[in-house]
Amino acid sequence: MSDVEALPVKKGRICGTANIQLTPENMAELGAALGTLLGEGSLVVTARDYYPPSRMLKRAFSSGLMSTGITVMDFHGATLPELAFSIKRFGAKAGIQFTVSPFRENNVNLKILDSTGAEFTYDRLNELLRLYETKHIIRTIPKRIGWVSYAEYIHDIYVASLTSFLDINPILSFSPRVVVDSNFGPSSAVLPDFLSEIGVNHITLNSHKPPIHKSVSHLPPIESLFTLSKIVTAAGAQLGAAFSADASRIVLIDDRGKILTPDEVTAIIIKFLPENSRIAVSYTMSKLIDKVAEQRKIKVSRVKGLIGDISKHIRRIRAIFGATDGGEFIFPHFSIAPDALLTLGKIIESLSIAEVNLSKVKNELPSVERYSVEINLGETTPSMFTEYMVNNFEEIILSISGIKIVVKDTCIYIDFIPQRNKIKLSVEEPSGYKINILREIADNLKRDLETLPQLY
Repeated sequence: MSDVEALPVKKGRICGTANIQLTPENMAELGAALGTLLGEGSLVVTARDYYPPSRMLKRAFSSGLMSTGITVMDFHGATLPELAFSIKRFGAKAGIQFTVSPFRENNVNLKILDSTGAEFTYDRLNELLRLYETKHIIRTIPKRIGWVSYAEYIHDIYVASLTSFLDINPILSFSPRVVVDSNFGPSSAVLPDFLSEIGVNHITLNSHKPPIHKSVSHLPPIESLFTLSKIVTAAGAQLGAAFSADASRIVLIDDRGKILTPDEVTAIIIKFLPENSRIAVSYTMSKLIDKVAEQRKIKVSRVKGLIGDISKHIRRIRAIFGATDGGEFIFPHFSIAPDALLTLGKIIESLSIAEVNLSKVKNELPSVERYSVEINLGETTPSMFTEYMVNNFEEIILSISGIKIVVKDTCIYIDFIPQRNKIKLSVEEPSGYKINILREIADNLKRDLETLPQLY
């Protein structure tokens, strides 16, 4: 083995601090490793969010690809859905997205997609990392070094394809109004045109590059969701939505300002799917999914693993929909990667066909019994609490609207209650065992919250 320092991996993705754990030097080496894995003459597409370190690291990675004879098609600032879409359109062997990490502000995540547009599984990622660590890299001769080109009209092509995937006539008749927070991401380059094309009146927020020299986050801060909620109700909008920085995740807000969980959004989408179909979801998703699926005679497969594992399972069972409790939604007839813009479009389409508001559909969802405990946050902010949870729990799922942790095979839901400066911990289908686990976690959190503000 070489003495190359191992790259940090979090939840199946390479993730670390720019210029400390992820440097231009090791990203160039990793790019060369991927180029060696794919083979000389292959085409790779690359993209990034608007966070400056993402731009720096992507350029270094591209130079490594070029050194092995790879042709790079660079989309500059573009969303993950656009990247996945372009892989199939241009026949690329892989796609690379650099985006700010959901686990810690100012860290960078590297998402690697395969030739189908699905994210690398654990096994595939480990194969790449072994090649990087052993330095078994095959560089090409000078006259075969790869080239970099730019697909100038990728945004327009993507919007046209996205629009053609939806039934626009009901949307035009319903004429909905929506409010969308782009979270300083590249979705701002496509969102206004997309919504205009399908006949949606819209208000966009944070649809510009991040403020200079300020922290950015992959997921919109919970405080931003509360602001978005107020704007939705004040504007009389049918719904609101907030995107992650790369538009792979989405959170919805109904016409009454209620923030929906990924479980609720998944259940709502299922209500509009064809009967007797198949879907694949994260194994930790709510029992609500099974209740709604049973009503629709839909078969649910629960998958343990990453979003790439769910994509792989979708292909194997020929499912028509996939979802994670992190707020990622897949419509495989369009793309095998999660797509926040398409998810927003499909929700708008479904509501327009049924001519109903989102709150009505949400209120008609079946109930699931829960046992809950509330805890005062005190001086701890939601961002402090989230960072604490990431640092102290191994099996944790972050969505834009909340947190889930898995402790001793028990899934615990954690929701913020800003009006009372509290968090609520819940377990579904409570048993004595689950309640004891919940109380133990709650007691530990109460103790730690007393000192947390001094630590952060």
